[in-house]
Amino acid sequence: MEDKGLYLLLLELETGRTIKAGRLPAKYFQPGFYLYVGRAKSRLKQRIARHLRDRKKIFWHIDYFASKASIREVWTKADYFDECRIVRRILKLIKKARIVQEKFGASDCRCCGHLIYLGTESNLEKLGEKLGLKKIS
Repeated sequence: MEDKGLYLLLLELETGRTIKAGRLPAKYFQPGFYLYVGRAKSRLKQRIARHLRDRKKIFWHIDYFASKASIREVWTKADYFDECRIVRRILKLIKKARIVQEKFGASDCRCCGHLIYLGTESNLEKLGEKLGLKKIS
């Protein structure tokens, strides 16, 4: 695996709950599957390993959410960094997909957010093919 690029975390939230992520307002999240799109300009392997650890300092928006959910899969796209474009493509390719909370995971860009609610759909094989993603876990 290349050591820089995009990563996507498929997370499952088994029960609906209210989560406050950093400075964002508290928000109710429905049970189901979520897809988080992030990037690492370096140390991609370490970033993913950090997300997979149970014990870590809560720092990013996704840390707050992941502490209540389970990471089911990890996908990567080496040497690609346009999170916002990938989010837009996912929203077009999966009809039920929607941004859950404005600016979640996107405090450093102008797009609407990087956490996508997928409902009960968790099969990302076709999406991975269309977007050139590689499943690593």
